[in-house]
Amino acid sequence: MHKIRPIIRLLLIIAISALGGAFVAALLLRPAPPPQTPATAPTIAGRATAAPGPAATAPASTEPEATSAPATAAPAGAAASAPIPPLPAGAFLEPFDGQPASPQPWNPPGWDVTVHSRDVDTWDQLEGMSAMHGPDCGAPPATHQTSSYEGAVFLCRDHMMTAINASGYGAIYLTPNQQADFSQGEATIRWDMSTLRTSQRDWVDLWISPFDEQLQLPLDMQVDLSGPPRDAVQIRLDQNRNLFIATVYRDFKESLVLGELGSEGYESFLTPDAKRRDTFEVRISRTHLSVGMPGYGFKWIDSEIPDLGWDRGVVQLGHHSYNPMKDCEGPCSPNTWHWDNVAIAPARPFTMLKADRRFADASAPGALGLAAPAPARAHLRFAGIGAAIELSFDGGASWQPAQLQAQNPEAIKDEHFRSYWTPIPAGTARVLFRGQDWYGGRWYVRDIAVWAE
Repeated sequence: MHKIRPIIRLLLIIAISALGGAFVAALLLRPAPPPQTPATAPTIAGRATAAPGPAATAPASTEPEATSAPATAAPAGAAASAPIPPLPAGAFLEPFDGQPASPQPWNPPGWDVTVHSRDVDTWDQLEGMSAMHGPDCGAPPATHQTSSYEGAVFLCRDHMMTAINASGYGAIYLTPNQQADFSQGEATIRWDMSTLRTSQRDWVDLWISPFDEQLQLPLDMQVDLSGPPRDAVQIRLDQNRNLFIATVYRDFKESLVLGELGSEGYESFLTPDAKRRDTFEVRISRTHLSVGMPGYGFKWIDSEIPDLGWDRGVVQLGHHSYNPMKDCEGPCSPNTWHWDNVAIAPARPFTMLKADRRFADASAPGALGLAAPAPARAHLRFAGIGAAIELSFDGGASWQPAQLQAQNPEAIKDEHFRSYWTPIPAGTARVLFRGQDWYGGRWYVRDIAVWAE
């Protein structure tokens, strides 16, 4: 139909000119806007009620250098720039401040940083990759080489990066010692993040799950690990499109959140960029969930949900790598995601005491020291693989089996790491581990900490 429009306009111009309407004819000579495709055109229901206008041009945060791409590339009819309302006083905020002279591993006391790679030959050293930011923290497109577990999460230029390459399967989970508390209504979770994606098999997600049910390594696929928590909400970047979808888990059964408002990826209203970090937002209550980008007045989801039955949860930010070079139709690479300004409001803090080293196995069987003695009603949390993993809280005088966190029995396999959650006596300051090898390799535990509400 749009191919006929130029002829119709020409006939109108001739008629109008005959009547002396040259001015109106000049207006009609303007190029027609491109036709909208219903499957991808922004829908007014998927956006905030701002008046139509150009897309937002003020990103949440940007590298000191200017970006090479324009800040936005908005289609006709895109929502107007929307101000992001401030969070209430007392909200938890992690600004990732720091300007080191080179990429600095980031693993502070108040965050659990778990880095996982499935293949046995990557347990001590990750597969190498070119991570964004240069050896001097120079801005992208500068890169530096990394293959260490410590180097997978690093700080440069007042923000934090995650970078992992796994030809099998790998993941990074970042968990602050703050729960999202929606016991009095609604909680907001915000973060600023880069939007450039260098492989469809490299994606991010966010989990919210009850404190006593969270898993150190949740996963919604069968390729690795032990499945999702018993009860949880997951917000996940789609593997094929740059849009977020949401799933609610109840007793390990998944239910997709219906009522997605926007079916288009964020590239339909912005230009993906590694330097610019845009704001993403999740709002959650027991009966409602919304997911969007408030700076663009855009939402993918704004839906009522059946009552969750719980009203506060641990927040986990995930970065996943699943053979990022596979099924690639163009230049692909493992991605570096840039993060900033993670905020939770209202937030409820909990105790997190990290061990003084990252792992234990038969080659490193010595006791791990905790940052402080365990408080009452605390649990020892770690990921492990192998048979008969045991713990000693009294220097080896006695031993007890490590307890698994509740996991879907159908997802548990000998070759997968599992999430452990074992009560630990109050006052314990050192922990010993022992175990038995499994058919494919050695017993191994890693990313050990004590948690308590």
